[in-house]
Amino acid sequence: MASPDAVIETKSDVQVPDHDVEHSPFTELHEQFMQTLDNLDNNQLNTQLTSHALPLGSKTFCDILASLQTLVLTQNKKDDGEGFEESALPVLQDLDKFSLTSYSLSYYISHCLPNEQTVPVLSLVNKSTTMWISKLFQFSNCGAFYTENMLLSYERVILLALHRMFGAEFLHLSELPIVYCTPDPVLVGTIKRTALQIGMKENCVQIIPCLSNVLCPYKADLGALEAIIKTDIDNHKKPLIVFARAGAHVTGQMDDIVSLKELCNKHNIWLHLSGDNLSGLALTTFKTKSSNLADSMTLTPSIWLNISALPVITLFDKQYTSTEILNIYKSKCLPIWTCFQALGHDALVLRIQQKFEICQRIYSLVKRYDCLRILCETNDRNSENEETVADIIANQENIPDLLHNLSSCLVIQFVPKDCNQRVSPYYDKLNSWLGQVLEREIPEAPLELCEIESLGVVVTFSPFTVLNSLVTEDDWETFSICLDQHIEILLATVDYKEKLTALIANLPSLEYVEIDDWAGLGAVRYVPQLWQSSDQQLATDQAKQDLNRLNVRIVQQLRSIDAAFSLGEGSDGLACVRFGMVTADTDVAELLSLVQSTGRKEEESTKYIDSMAELVKKGIETATVDLKKETEEKIWQEGILRHVPVFGNIVNWWSPPAKNAVKGRWLDLEAGVVRSTEVIYEKKAQIEESEGNENVTVAADDVPME
Repeated sequence: MASPDAVIETKSDVQVPDHDVEHSPFTELHEQFMQTLDNLDNNQLNTQLTSHALPLGSKTFCDILASLQTLVLTQNKKDDGEGFEESALPVLQDLDKFSLTSYSLSYYISHCLPNEQTVPVLSLVNKSTTMWISKLFQFSNCGAFYTENMLLSYERVILLALHRMFGAEFLHLSELPIVYCTPDPVLVGTIKRTALQIGMKENCVQIIPCLSNVLCPYKADLGALEAIIKTDIDNHKKPLIVFARAGAHVTGQMDDIVSLKELCNKHNIWLHLSGDNLSGLALTTFKTKSSNLADSMTLTPSIWLNISALPVITLFDKQYTSTEILNIYKSKCLPIWTCFQALGHDALVLRIQQKFEICQRIYSLVKRYDCLRILCETNDRNSENEETVADIIANQENIPDLLHNLSSCLVIQFVPKDCNQRVSPYYDKLNSWLGQVLEREIPEAPLELCEIESLGVVVTFSPFTVLNSLVTEDDWETFSICLDQHIEILLATVDYKEKLTALIANLPSLEYVEIDDWAGLGAVRYVPQLWQSSDQQLATDQAKQDLNRLNVRIVQQLRSIDAAFSLGEGSDGLACVRFGMVTADTDVAELLSLVQSTGRKEEESTKYIDSMAELVKKGIETATVDLKKETEEKIWQEGILRHVPVFGNIVNWWSPPAKNAVKGRWLDLEAGVVRSTEVIYEKKAQIEESEGNENVTVAADDVPME
């Protein structure tokens, strides 16, 4: 019989007895699972909902599956404010379905078969899988265990390190040892949760300081680490384990593996590695046999191979510890055993290599721009020669050099010239804009936006997180053109922004406005010159509202000409005119001139309205005073007794007053004066009299002749 490690390479070497596979329980489980997935994909919704009460009668398997489908499909709908919108279920490839089916098969083997049959089957599967992984990822004399997530992997690694240092008494320690962690924020958070979960205090986790090099964020400073270890030993603390990175997911961070291994060996500390660069171990085999990179490694094949639901693999050196403390369920390796065989050695390596090639090709595109800062550069990237992944593999002599020269992640940042520190908040906005437009226009690109404390906002390209990203040459051409266009826009915007204040200085009615969270050219506010000359003009809330209304009207007029203008709000809370991103051929002086001319028109229009309002206001005041004066004169003319209650009625009955009503007032807008309505009533009386005379004449003419 062929050796188990040959199965992944030459499947024909293993002779399988000719059993009736079509009618086996394995096939039935697979078909049931596939049918359920197909029903979910086709949205075959069943009305049988689940109940909070256990049904009295039994349900068929089909009815139960129908209820589960209904739950999944109904929970898959999200409320968008106007109704329910159904979000798409994940698209599963054949290998995804095979991986998921393997979990059902593993439980069938471990729980349904008799023990004398289960143990040899799972032992052989586990042994074969471990040998494949050991050879593929170049980790000799290793044991392996499989977990659902990274947290459980780190938890068991700490248990292994404790067992190696303290033996069987590691669970009864009076003082817990120290765990050291590289300063990657994602890893630090996970290690702290892991430590708390196994009963360690948070102060047992020491974060290694970062290097001072701003281009290597979150990379461990080994000199500082050694000083911390010596201090802990002097204080009678026991260093236990160091968690380091070999290709962090967000930053591509690669710790100095060789120096770190030497330091850990010197102080008898366990070294554990994790990161996407470890997948590069599968790309080649070196003739010279080297020692293992670390005491243990965490591998994430589900991410590296884009196969759903594969477990996290942890490899560890068997010479240090016993696997009995891990409580390993060997059936958990079955998805790896099935999918690795279905994929095959060559296709597995090709999938990993393609991801490194994507990252290498993106690097060759972005390195053309002096304005883009590339972080976590590898050792050989100072050369100007174009290198492929195959060239990098061929030029390396050992495993550490290979991993240090591969890039699983590329981090770029748009920066000013000769920048060697954290960028300003304005450049954070520009990088956010760049990442958002690239993500919108090229959804196939494996990128995401993140913020690094020592650098600011950066754009991260991580091919290991996206399936089939930038596959065709058309995709690459589109990506290159899009990148060229938007870098040109960024450079033009920054260049004109520096000239903007000088241009505004020549336009007295405009003032520059600083806006938070705006990546565009900038913003201006139109302020009438009369207001600028008066310090008290904008002191009142009413004046600020008037200025806001003026600038809002200016933006409305400008947007009818060009949609590039928009309404903004400065840090002082007042409205302003915003400019978006610009290109090299944009005439910024003309844009500012357009804002000023539009502002003047609106100002003149506002002045006319204000003058008319003031005229009407004064007219009303004058008319009110005149009417009050006439009313008082009328009272004196008629006598005060007529206005005394009760007694005035008797006087008016005895001697009725003259019919001389108070004359009204009307505002002549052309002349700007208030006049009496007496003239209007006289003209009206004359018109009515003339119309009456005409009617009498017509009536006389209608009399019949005798």
